[in-house]
Amino acid sequence: MYKKELRSLKRINATPHMRRVAQRNKLAVPIKYINSWGTYKSETIYDIMIRCQTRGKILMIAVFFPDKVAEGIKTPTYEIYCNPEGSEFITRILDKAGNEVKWSTSLFRNLDKVRKSLYENYSLTAVQRNSRVWQNQGSRDTIRQFLRVRNRGIKGLMEYQGRCRDKKTQEAEEREQKPWDEHMALIPPLPPGFERWAFHEAAVENFIFYASVKDKTGYCTYCEKQVPLIQAKQNKEGKCPCCGRTVRFKLQSRIQTLKTQKRYVECIQEIQGGFVIRAFCVSSYYRDRKYTNPHRVFTEQERVMYLGNTSVHYTWDNYKNKKYRFIPAGGPYYSYYYVEHRLYMENIEVLKQTVLKNTALDLWPKLPESMSAAEYLYIERHNPAVEMLAKIGMFKLAEEIMKYRYDGTLLDQKQTQIAKILKIDNARLKRLKDLDGGIHLLKWLQCEKRADTIWPDYVISEFAANEINLSDFGFLPPPIKPVKVYNYIKRQAEKSGETFIQTGITWRDYYNLAEQNKWNVSASQIGWPKDLKKAHADAVLFSKGESIKKQAEKLEKKWPEVNKILPDIKKFEYHDKKFAVVAPTSIEDMVREGTALNHCMDHADFYYDRIQKHEAYPFFLRRTNSVDTPWYTLEVEASGNIRQKRTTGDNQNPDLEEALPFLKRFMAAFKKKMTAEERRQGETANEKRIQEYRELRKNGNRIWHGKLAGQLLADVLEADFMGLEE
Repeated sequence: MYKKELRSLKRINATPHMRRVAQRNKLAVPIKYINSWGTYKSETIYDIMIRCQTRGKILMIAVFFPDKVAEGIKTPTYEIYCNPEGSEFITRILDKAGNEVKWSTSLFRNLDKVRKSLYENYSLTAVQRNSRVWQNQGSRDTIRQFLRVRNRGIKGLMEYQGRCRDKKTQEAEEREQKPWDEHMALIPPLPPGFERWAFHEAAVENFIFYASVKDKTGYCTYCEKQVPLIQAKQNKEGKCPCCGRTVRFKLQSRIQTLKTQKRYVECIQEIQGGFVIRAFCVSSYYRDRKYTNPHRVFTEQERVMYLGNTSVHYTWDNYKNKKYRFIPAGGPYYSYYYVEHRLYMENIEVLKQTVLKNTALDLWPKLPESMSAAEYLYIERHNPAVEMLAKIGMFKLAEEIMKYRYDGTLLDQKQTQIAKILKIDNARLKRLKDLDGGIHLLKWLQCEKRADTIWPDYVISEFAANEINLSDFGFLPPPIKPVKVYNYIKRQAEKSGETFIQTGITWRDYYNLAEQNKWNVSASQIGWPKDLKKAHADAVLFSKGESIKKQAEKLEKKWPEVNKILPDIKKFEYHDKKFAVVAPTSIEDMVREGTALNHCMDHADFYYDRIQKHEAYPFFLRRTNSVDTPWYTLEVEASGNIRQKRTTGDNQNPDLEEALPFLKRFMAAFKKKMTAEERRQGETANEKRIQEYRELRKNGNRIWHGKLAGQLLADVLEADFMGLEE
């Protein structure tokens, strides 16, 4: 419809009869409309008035409002033009004088004044709304006949407009989907055997079902046949004697429904103009003991099409809440499923001759966990170093570069040779390859090249294995000598029993504390102490010296009996050539221990409460050659059993394992030294502990911080408990 032609059509004005109706529009008694939406009160008979006439192939509908008609305004507020042959409609909006304001393609119900009059009142039903529109009989029938709709009047107009919109929407959707359908038409059938491979070779779970341990055979889901049954036990893992696959034994009578893990498999296929990567979600259901014929779920979820230098990612999804189909996902395909992807390799050799000749995808023994083939190709295309490294067998570094691909300083992407891309030379590239190094070793070699020196492989390899970079030693004054640093950390780690990396962290923390304490760290005996762990503890105590005394005084006032009890437990001290258990002599000793090891002994009331009630006592586990250095804090029950054993940050480290036999001997010695009264106290303490664990488990108390966060407190305490069988 052309607006110029529509403007030339004869206008439909309000009639004298309409004016009389509008002037009598006031109800004698207001009407209340009530429904679940609320209540609406109406004081008028009509909210809208309409007239319509045909103008050739056009139906012209004039929309008036009673208050304006009553004032004598003859021109309509809206003129709606409908062309049924073209499935078109448009509305011209007029002012009071009949001048054109603008044009609108809105539905009748969405026109501003119509919406406010009828459709913002949710109390009205559709029948009630129609009754509030004045329209003569001729208009009602004209709309139905001319527009070829089932309904009369305004309801027929809205039916027509909805039909027009549906048709327009359908045409627009067909135009939108046409290029997608053209792409989908390029997809070839799956390679023969791919589906079987997806359920067998790519399976992460296989089972042997058996009826009874007395049976001599069971059914292997991989072999798909009866196989000899050897030492079968429900849920036990084993090997199939025929195919050699790892299987889990399942007793048939225990299985109602068994669902395998979802797994994602991919297939690459050549298409006209490029290739496509197709991703499938696969799983199996074993129901009602029908283990020989499981229900297979095999759904295609992603298609990434490579056409020339472009790629299009399609995903199987709900299209506008109308139907499921493949629709563009936008951007490259990244796997957001944190599960392993398996790539079908049977056709890769053929594809390498054509569409995959410029990739190292086929060289990977196994792509990084959860990474799809499409994601790998995208990264490889934008980072040539990945392909180059894969081709020379440096898969570890290539994988880490993919994970650290947003680190723009690591590589020089402007270069074309792999050594220059890595910012090293060929000799260092060979060392990097021989050592099977990753990102951290590469950073050390880059630093080595900048320093124009050579550091021993064992030094930089250990630093790299612990993810320690040269920049981590920025607290030391230059020049930093990695070999000297390595030897110091190695020596201190062996002395303290801490890990290599933990020792490095301890040194950094000590150095910062020493500087805060204004110690002369430039002196080697200060900056490089002979006993780092002890020096760290001393630095902590020095920095908190005043607060330790104040905290101790506060606790002494609250728990006055504790300092009287602690000297009595000194008789339980115990030692051998490697380890020693020493007793604190005061609350201040306990506060110093808690401060040095950063656990709760320096402030937790329950420790002091249990001491005052003779339920448990504190002891310090030390190494005999460093008896003054905090290592582990013990809480020993009055019975001689060890309730807790914690080191820095309330943790337990692997170094405790070596001391466990010693602690058993300590407990035995403790029990031998107990008096009759102490044994009675021990029995009471044992009963209270059991009751405490029971209450904690009943209440569901959990740990909310640290690496044990989320675990039941009762479970952690019971696991930490160490008793001696009598």
